[in-house]
Amino acid sequence: MTAEADVSSISILARLKAETRPQHEQLDASLDLTNGSITLDFYRRTLARFHGFYQPLEVGLRAVGGWETRGLDMQERWKTPLLDDDLRALGMDDLAALPVCTDLPPHASVSSAFGCLYVLEGSTLGGQLISRALQKTLDMTPETGGRFFNGYGHRTGPMWQSFRVAIEAFAFSSGEGDDIVSAAKATFSTLQTWMSAERKGA
Repeated sequence: MTAEADVSSISILARLKAETRPQHEQLDASLDLTNGSITLDFYRRTLARFHGFYQPLEVGLRAVGGWETRGLDMQERWKTPLLDDDLRALGMDDLAALPVCTDLPPHASVSSAFGCLYVLEGSTLGGQLISRALQKTLDMTPETGGRFFNGYGHRTGPMWQSFRVAIEAFAFSSGEGDDIVSAAKATFSTLQTWMSAERKGA
């Protein structure tokens, strides 16, 4: 069996988990939102930074279109409205004035869009841990500014499972697993760069 055959026989989710691990771990370590010592100001600035990344990326992902035919109702998956609500709850009303990321990962093709979505949808799993930590540290609930990390709440598991089905089906039928993985890596890396820039005063 050739190396190419080996790769093609591995599920796309197994590949994504293994091949994006370095970028994923680096991003998690740099955010460190569960350490129990973050301040409300840090949390607010972190949400504003996420908004600057998610908002333009989700505009691009929406433009790809055809998500319902691939088994995904994206209307209930967009995270920008959650960030809007959280930032307003925390006293930030002029959202149009927030910095916007212009160095986005590739997302114009269906395969690259799925790679981006792997990162965005996967973050809802870790978001549950962050949400519980924020409630303990800052008394932050979904009603008071914690909707983004709470994500789908009790529906997180089923929502992730439906995404798994959709991405596996697309990868199998399209044979574009390499493009999906490449876009996922780029998404982790560009998000890491964008979030780190805030800590450097950008």
